[in-house]
Amino acid sequence: MKLSVVIVHFNTSGDLGRCLDALVRCPPSCEHAVTVVDNASTDPGLAAVRAAHPGARWLMNARNEGYARGCNAGMKAVDAEFTLLLNPDVAAQPGAIDALLRAAEAHPRAGLLGPQLLNEDGTIQESCRRFYTLGTLLMRRTFLGRLAPDSRAVARHLMRDFDHRTTRPVDWVIGGCVLVRREAVARVGAMDERFFLYFEDVDWCYRMGQAGYDVLYAPESRFVHRHRRDSAGGPMRRSFWLHLGSLISFYEKWGLLVYLLKRWRDPLGTFAFWLTDLAALNLSLLAAYGLRGMLNPWFDEPLLPLAWYRPLFVFANLLTSLGFLLLGRYRRGARGRAPRAGDRMQQVAAVTLLLWASTYMSHQHVYSRVVLLLFWPLLLGSLLLTESAFLALRRRMERGYLSLERTLLVGPVADVAAWLRCGPDPRSCGLDAVGYLGPEAASEGTAAALPGVPRLGAPADVVDVAERYRIAQVVFWRWPTGEASELRALALLRRRRVRLRWRVDAAALLQAGARPEEFGGAASAVLDPGPVRPALGVARRLAAAALGLLLLTVSAPAAGLARLTRGGSVRDFRAAPAGEESLARTWRLTCGRDGRPAGLWRQPALARALILGRLALAGDPLVPSGPGRTPPPPGAAGDPWRLEPPVAGLSGAWAGSGLTRLRRALHDPAGIARLERGTTEQENP
Repeated sequence: MKLSVVIVHFNTSGDLGRCLDALVRCPPSCEHAVTVVDNASTDPGLAAVRAAHPGARWLMNARNEGYARGCNAGMKAVDAEFTLLLNPDVAAQPGAIDALLRAAEAHPRAGLLGPQLLNEDGTIQESCRRFYTLGTLLMRRTFLGRLAPDSRAVARHLMRDFDHRTTRPVDWVIGGCVLVRREAVARVGAMDERFFLYFEDVDWCYRMGQAGYDVLYAPESRFVHRHRRDSAGGPMRRSFWLHLGSLISFYEKWGLLVYLLKRWRDPLGTFAFWLTDLAALNLSLLAAYGLRGMLNPWFDEPLLPLAWYRPLFVFANLLTSLGFLLLGRYRRGARGRAPRAGDRMQQVAAVTLLLWASTYMSHQHVYSRVVLLLFWPLLLGSLLLTESAFLALRRRMERGYLSLERTLLVGPVADVAAWLRCGPDPRSCGLDAVGYLGPEAASEGTAAALPGVPRLGAPADVVDVAERYRIAQVVFWRWPTGEASELRALALLRRRRVRLRWRVDAAALLQAGARPEEFGGAASAVLDPGPVRPALGVARRLAAAALGLLLLTVSAPAAGLARLTRGGSVRDFRAAPAGEESLARTWRLTCGRDGRPAGLWRQPALARALILGRLALAGDPLVPSGPGRTPPPPGAAGDPWRLEPPVAGLSGAWAGSGLTRLRRALHDPAGIARLERGTTEQENP
């Protein structure tokens, strides 16, 4: 079909009726189709308009999807060489659509065309614009505009210095009436749906220019526009805030300052993460000091003034910063995961042990030992809360595209489409997928898997596209071939500080801890014997032993008392870490009256195992050993790059995340409830 006319409507049935009537009176001479996308309108006149225009296609949304999403749905509904997007308050004049089509055919470089828009009194509207500047925003969106309504910044923005009866390329045109070429949409992509209302037209025109297309102002085509400019009604109107939000989204996407902030988002995010850790640390110390002060009547020695604790606060901040850094808390990628209680317990326990030891060795008797004992659980809880809040804020910013890296995907379209279709949402990986470079365009079968990810060229164009679209990261699906032109392009990208990433299977060696090394005159990857991070292993071992000593003082009396008063018992369980039968051992677990294993506070065997190193703070669950037993949970075993021997853990990824993981570590340590189920199945096949 030559032409598709798309109208997005919301609660303006009177305007919609006039728009459709004008299309009937002044139709284009070519074959065309009219599609109305209704965003869940509630005004009573819509039914009459639908009855009066049965020839139009009606797409009725269940909710208000916004203007950009409505336009995209209308464009997908009809496959046409050109699409005319109309607001309901725009009425076509005789010959206007044919004139716009003639202008498009006469200017093949024009990807998007805007006609001349007239007020109802016949005067010309200023519908073609230059891009916004800071001066334009101040004069158009603040009280300064009332003081100088004829300022030079506004006149330049509205292009009052040019004859609006002349055809010419412009920066952008008002999106209430535009003609777009199918070829341009395939290259540039549809409207960006992050814009609910306003600025989707500015962004679309900007992308047209980036892709090499012209945005053409064609005054020989004339439409009447009932321009209301609702966004200028002040902060008391919802449209004002929608316009402001879209403005922020536009400059988040294309602004240089925001682009630089995104380029440095990792060090800035690490710095913010470190500040929240220090805030949690100091609040925990203050809370521990306050609790000790409340308990002062029960102690013989009074609590010294808070000023005496100032050196302790300074030392604790330095020790925690260095300890968390060495324990990998601020490693790249560690902030993107949900907080895991087992990992946090290890980190907090290691730092707390060092703090305790330093105060004892320095003979700082002025510090209350109770304050230091209360400090550990308070710090653990505050870190879990602040990290959860930090992660929630980060995810909210990612949903709004405020902290995403502009990313270019390079590879065969089938591979890119498969990743977008079967992999995670790119935003959950911190990516704003701008487009892809492939040797071929997407076919109809794979185009559905590439929503909003247009083809921006071939892999050879990677440097040019990265510069034009301000790309921060490039993801490749193929290793470099070694050609001189390709290596030169990679070097230029690195010089521009663009992050390069390869999604290839051999990269799993790096995840296992391999290091690059020259071997026989060629590059090789080497895995050294022993643990990948020995210092981290020692810190975890000390933290597990400290927790085991603390638990043993509680669990041994509790288990004995339970056996005396509640009819509890001790049972032997033959078990091993998940997926490792050769490491099976006998665990003597305390059980309640019902015969099921008790919680952590009544398991001295697990406390002793932590002290002896047979049980880690984080690892695999215990599973029954022998043939026909419960299989390991998904992901616990069978990893071909898991080169360190498995070890049973008090908790682990299998126990959930956040507070759920901590709760299961207390009530179902090492997965002994799973172990009990497996033993029951063995005894009662």
